[in-house]
Amino acid sequence: MRVAIIGAGISGLALAYYLQKLGIAYDLFEAGSQVGGNIRSVKIHEYLLELGPNSLQSTPELEDLVRELKLEREVIHAASENDNRYVLRNGIYKRLPSSPFSLLSNNFFSWKTKYRILKEKDVPPADIDYETVEQFFERRFGREVLDYTVSPFMTGIYAGNPKELLVKKALPRLKELEMKYGSVLRGLMQQKGGFSRQKTFTFAKGMRTLPNAIAHKLISLHTEHRVEMITRSHGKYVVSCASSGDNDTEEYDLLVLALPAPLAADLLQYTFPGLSAALQNINYPPMAVVHTVYNRKEVSGQLNGFGALHPQAEAAFASGSVWSSSVFEGRCRPHEVLFTTFVGGSHDPKHALTERRQLMQRVHEELAELHGISAEKPNFQHFHFWKQSLPQYDMYIEDAHQIARSLEQEGLFVAANWQSGVSVAHCVHHAKELAHKINLKRPHALNS
Repeated sequence: MRVAIIGAGISGLALAYYLQKLGIAYDLFEAGSQVGGNIRSVKIHEYLLELGPNSLQSTPELEDLVRELKLEREVIHAASENDNRYVLRNGIYKRLPSSPFSLLSNNFFSWKTKYRILKEKDVPPADIDYETVEQFFERRFGREVLDYTVSPFMTGIYAGNPKELLVKKALPRLKELEMKYGSVLRGLMQQKGGFSRQKTFTFAKGMRTLPNAIAHKLISLHTEHRVEMITRSHGKYVVSCASSGDNDTEEYDLLVLALPAPLAADLLQYTFPGLSAALQNINYPPMAVVHTVYNRKEVSGQLNGFGALHPQAEAAFASGSVWSSSVFEGRCRPHEVLFTTFVGGSHDPKHALTERRQLMQRVHEELAELHGISAEKPNFQHFHFWKQSLPQYDMYIEDAHQIARSLEQEGLFVAANWQSGVSVAHCVHHAKELAHKINLKRPHALNS
């Protein structure tokens, strides 16, 4: 049995790695010269910048992967203050309570909202078709919780808008708790570690360390091989590639798409036009990432946390910032601080489309205002634009998920963040599960 994997982002790399461990023949095709997809770390002067994901949440799969790749010495754990998360409220940053019940012992929310949180267990469960995150939280916890906790975190995780994201897709665990226990809070209380945060880590040379280490282990990775056409013949997938001016065509028993939805749609428009059309409807909002460096003495705030999020209700320009130099060492020079700021997403896509110099200036001005920065200009500033950032788990993604599942019977599989979930941990977990699913299709498995 031979498997073709198209796309060497983290999903495609992890799938190839797990297939290789199972002894399954594969070819992993990547159009570019670099692997990792949206995981991009760049070193400019003394600054280590993450253009995509900034950190990893520890999971059993990631811990095993780090150990197997012998990357333990490269791991950098987040500072102890990482658990502190801040939200902009009435123009100032307020620390977000670490658990729902700690809300009762501080003044983050009004007494009316605290009472509403306590009464959440009395709200009956409701199985509503296409219920959005906004509808779910407003129904169970009220508007204030939605505006000042849920909405900014949906922006931080998905670059998404809770008015559009489906709760069963974006936050499936919370929906499951409601249906199983009749209450989200009651369900969290029943589950061990319900309120605990996973450990956060990265690598000394940046997030790119992980995909590069996986790629180094692979025996059938083909970079600079652009797949130009996929056809089917006699039950096989025929993959046609262009590389160094030559065209190669190979047959495979199974095909795995590890591509962003728009790229996958282009490849499938003749072979699977239904899935292609569904993929074209998946929304990827634009996002700008701006890295800004100041002298530490010019910043009056303490920056003792992971960073700060900006609710839409506050009408800020940026969605928020990660305080990168406070979370991980080695991101900038010792006397400086580094902010990683995000602009755009589904909430305010037009902000990401602001002219580059104007956008960077507005980021500087907002940082200066919110953090008490006295510098007239930054020591360093870097801009990166994602025309298509993260797939939105809204009602339009539902068709693509359903069609993709049905096509598994025909040997077509998906390993991509538009199906598995947007985090690196989700992608690795899904890749490992998919590798075992593919393993069951081997002749020996069918006859056992």
